[in-house]
Amino acid sequence: MKTLRKTRERFYWDRLRADVEKWCRECHACGARKGPKTRTIGSLQCYNVCEPFERMALDIVGPFPVTTKGNRYVLVFMDYFTKWHEAIPIADQGASTVTEELVRT
Repeated sequence: MKTLRKTRERFYWDRLRADVEKWCRECHACGARKGPKTRTIGSLQCYNVCEPFERMALDIVGPFPVTTKGNRYVLVFMDYFTKWHEAIPIADQGASTVTEELVRT
């Protein structure tokens, strides 16, 4: 950071770096010149899959209202090769719950 380098050439105090970074973040003139920060969107990728269960997609959706069986989330997974998908209701997002359901399915 150019501002930090120039400040260090002439001054020193504890937490100099933190103070300069804070000042630069809060500087309205700098913010007006820089414009809004835009995030770059990653490009979609194609996966070459040769057989079923070679690559799987997994996600947890929720929370939803609690069902009569005490489930609040849905575990969704899909096979990239066959596009087969499954949705399994689960009570929580814990690792043990997810692994139990994956082994059971």
